[in-house]
Amino acid sequence: MSKFKDVVVTLSKKHPQTTEPVQAGHTFVIGVLGKKKAFYEIETEQLNKLHNDDLQKALFHLLHPQTPHQ
Repeated sequence: MSKFKDVVVTLSKKHPQTTEPVQAGHTFVIGVLGKKKAFYEIETEQLNKLHNDDLQKALFHLLHPQTPHQ
């Protein structure tokens, strides 16, 4: 079973699909889990306040969404 620690995090100043440069003061956070890939844009200032674990958890939720149990 996958865990958030399995997510490989990469930071980029270019859009992962179009390679367009990101707007000033922003960064793309890219995550890979197995064959799945997800990304989101974040303000660089906010990014500097986060740890790798925080980024892995956020990307894990994008890559491996949990369905609520009823």
